[in-house]
Amino acid sequence: MLFTADLVIEHHSIHNSFVSLTLENSVDETYFSNKNDAGYAEEIQAVLKDVRFVNQDVLIDTIISKNEKVINRKIYAKKLPDDTVIYFGYDVDLIAFWTYFSETYKGDGGYTVVTNKDGVCVLHPPDTKYIGKKIDMYFDTISIETILKSSLKINGYYVPENVNSLKDKATSEFLGLEVLRYYDTIKTGDTPLIVIVSFPIDIHLKETTKNIQRYFSWISFLAFSTFMLLLLASRLQMKKEYVENLKVLEEKEHLINVNEKYQKENAVLQLNQLKKKINPHFLFNSLNSLHVLIDLNPELSQQFVLKLADVYRYLLDERDGNLISLKNELTFLEQYVFLQEIRFNKSLKVSIINNCDDKVLLRKIPFLSLETLVENAIKHNEITKQKPLIIDVIINSDFITVKNNFTPRKHKAKDSHHIGLNYLGNTYQYYQISTFKTEVINGEFVCVLPYISSK
Repeated sequence: MLFTADLVIEHHSIHNSFVSLTLENSVDETYFSNKNDAGYAEEIQAVLKDVRFVNQDVLIDTIISKNEKVINRKIYAKKLPDDTVIYFGYDVDLIAFWTYFSETYKGDGGYTVVTNKDGVCVLHPPDTKYIGKKIDMYFDTISIETILKSSLKINGYYVPENVNSLKDKATSEFLGLEVLRYYDTIKTGDTPLIVIVSFPIDIHLKETTKNIQRYFSWISFLAFSTFMLLLLASRLQMKKEYVENLKVLEEKEHLINVNEKYQKENAVLQLNQLKKKINPHFLFNSLNSLHVLIDLNPELSQQFVLKLADVYRYLLDERDGNLISLKNELTFLEQYVFLQEIRFNKSLKVSIINNCDDKVLLRKIPFLSLETLVENAIKHNEITKQKPLIIDVIINSDFITVKNNFTPRKHKAKDSHHIGLNYLGNTYQYYQISTFKTEVINGEFVCVLPYISSK
């Protein structure tokens, strides 16, 4: 930005300049070389909002007439891979450029006219009234399209396609004489300019081809140097922004890694809390059920004790990570449901519906996920003979659906802190799976458990 500000001070033909950076989070940062011109700042910001990207690079080249000035405005826009957009632009005062050119370069009997690719006058040393206007009189016999196609790109430079430049005879309105006009093109980046040099016929006969080529060379070098200097400034600014963006990306990746580590540690902590919560609560209820069952059905009480032992062996088993195969989790769920159905008798009905083949049983889900949802339904819903709790566990190819009739208790348990659902949510968040969800639909509490591929 300091470079563009110094450029405006040193080159009076450059009316103003700016650099703008649109970040990925839509925060705009714009720097102007003339900070006191609020109107110019608002005008540029309005123009930038209308920029539309077809490719990664955009070039806007327009000529504007305002406040007795004719401005050639150029805006370069570059979209980086992370959608950050960098703009660099400047306004060239064509009247000031005309004054500078006329005082610095004196033609020897001839004069030079420069237009853009649309034939709009950029430089007209004989008279400023044509600047900013389309001058069709120079293209009566040789069209703009023919002139633009008459150049080849060799080693990065545009040179005439033929050894001899395009030329034509015409009558000069300024000189009032018959002149010989030479047409050529120069390009800075992707911006073409048309150069037209007019010599009176008599003077032309005295000029040598070498002198004409030298004249063209100086004009081309002047324009090329001016525009390349400005282009270099924009490239340097873009390189600096690119390096800063790389640093931001590295910091972002570091934060993502730290966040994943936190999510995993948090999920493991909640799993341990869930185990501690299940152990005494479930054990006391199971022992009460066993106490009643021993006298009523000794044979069933023996099965009850074996199932209870299997449940606690599963709960206390040490394992790496917090994922388990669907097959193991279903086996544990059947044992857990056996104990709960004896406790609630016919007031609790749990169905396991498998719509898939045996391959799906090898898929992974969070440890204790099915037990958590069944236990959650038992804890938070009324369970009576008149209002039995019905739970369906449906096995699909891509996910498991667990649903139950939603009859929430009037008095919620004081120790309900949603540990189980928070554990499941953090586990899926760690594995970057967003399809885990719970919701109440048509009087049913529904939970969708996606399968997980371990990292």
